[in-house]
Amino acid sequence: MNFRTARILVPVLVLTACTGQITGGLSSGGGAGAGPLTPGSGGANSSPGGGGQGALDCTTAHASAVRARLLSASQYTNTVQDLWKVKTDAAKDFGGAVFAQLTDVDVEHRANAASAIAHDAATNLANWAPCVPPAVPAATCEQQLIDQVGANAYRHPLSIDEKTQLTALFDAGVKEKDFATGVEWMMTGLIQSPDFLYQLAKPSATEHPGQVLPLSPYEYVSRLSFFMWDSTPDAMLYASAAAGDFADPGKLQAQVTRMVQDTRFSRGVEGFFSTWLRLNAFHEVARDAVGANGTPFDDAVVKALAVSLLKSATQVYATGQANISSLFEGSTYYFNDTLRKYYGLPGTGTDYTPMPMTGEDRRGILTHPALLALLARPKESFPIARGLFVRRTLLCQDISLPVGITVPQLPPIADGVSTRDRLEAHVRDPFCKSCHSAIDPPGYALEGFDEVGRFRAMDHGKAVNSSGTMTGAADLDGDFSKGDQLLAKLSNSTAIKTCFAQQYLQYAVARGIESGDTCSVDALGKGFAPSGDLKQLVVAIAGSDTFRLRLSEGVGP
Repeated sequence: MNFRTARILVPVLVLTACTGQITGGLSSGGGAGAGPLTPGSGGANSSPGGGGQGALDCTTAHASAVRARLLSASQYTNTVQDLWKVKTDAAKDFGGAVFAQLTDVDVEHRANAASAIAHDAATNLANWAPCVPPAVPAATCEQQLIDQVGANAYRHPLSIDEKTQLTALFDAGVKEKDFATGVEWMMTGLIQSPDFLYQLAKPSATEHPGQVLPLSPYEYVSRLSFFMWDSTPDAMLYASAAAGDFADPGKLQAQVTRMVQDTRFSRGVEGFFSTWLRLNAFHEVARDAVGANGTPFDDAVVKALAVSLLKSATQVYATGQANISSLFEGSTYYFNDTLRKYYGLPGTGTDYTPMPMTGEDRRGILTHPALLALLARPKESFPIARGLFVRRTLLCQDISLPVGITVPQLPPIADGVSTRDRLEAHVRDPFCKSCHSAIDPPGYALEGFDEVGRFRAMDHGKAVNSSGTMTGAADLDGDFSKGDQLLAKLSNSTAIKTCFAQQYLQYAVARGIESGDTCSVDALGKGFAPSGDLKQLVVAIAGSDTFRLRLSEGVGP
């Protein structure tokens, strides 16, 4: 799934001297906090009005339009495994875009996957089905399978037309060969249907453009489950949807709390951090640096770094109190033997185990060797990329790069000239300096680490200079004589916490922030910043207007 850094709607930083533009920061306004979950964190449930210009009235409900959204590769894979006990890697060919229009090749990939999954499921019917002939008469079992498989795959009760279509497929397969073939044909069809492949919010015949409406109970539990579990809803969620429980704040709170405590919650957490930390970009990482004892920086190291980064980030949830502060504290990461060998650290074994990297001014996830390597170049560190990550991903500041100009290359690498020296020579021109004065300082703070994330005191024969000045960064503003001084601020930064809440909301709805989301963004940030409770943030997102409501664009069929 693509994860887009959003343009914050109430900018506190605009560097207009730059040909590009840097905007963003903390939004302002009222709203409920991230305490006990109630429907509508930002307004009533049925008031009209989403989008629009100017400041929004956060005492009424606002929302954005909900677009049809393809299941991601992991959501598809998890759903198939959870429903039919079929393990498959077919979704690896699907690509990552969830709002893309399917090409003929995309359709073919999904058709091939559906055929293979249906065959495996039909062959192993006893592993997952509610019945198996002859223990249950074939005609009775067929109806049980259609009712269960169809409703679970479509994520809503079957209509008469849907049931008729699935019955026709099933009966055609039985006529062709046998009962198992009927199962296979029916499942091949439904796994290719839009109701399975997409998360949908279908308009009703009575709604009007501009109305802010709640998602239907089944649409809501579908969105909730794919967000929190990265998979389809379970029987308890469907039962709550059927009973209309999600209109009751107490019952909604109970269900979301149950989901946080379920082992499947780790899937949703891993989905967010995989996106937030850009794990899908690791396949492009190539570095020339040779590790300890001549160990090459090869594919095994790259793959291990990606796994290590995800494990190191998500381990904070293993504690009783998962808090964002822990992400930016500590110097222990999860390494296997491949990484221990490359970085010259003690220990053996293929498992990823805690490995302290003390005495190197490391501060949590931002100084993990994997992230530092990702934000570098083949032969050198890259303060620009590292600084952009801080500005865009940690502070939610939109960086608009210069348009219509050719950006000059950095001077060549040379002995006695540090990476910082070369970059500073590059940006002496006021035309460049206006942007780089904001981008580069957080990157300079990480100059104590080379292109593969190893600690260093010297860079090309010169002492590392990791000092700088932060501006336009709220509570991170100010001078720092050493990078660690800036890094030490991150764990308690309100600006970091507010942005993190926005990034998590963006992941939950798989898009950037739009005008109708302003009140939800503000409420989530204000509620999350004081506590930093990561699990409670997920609970709060599930109850936000942006997550629960939609802006009508017109009448349905």
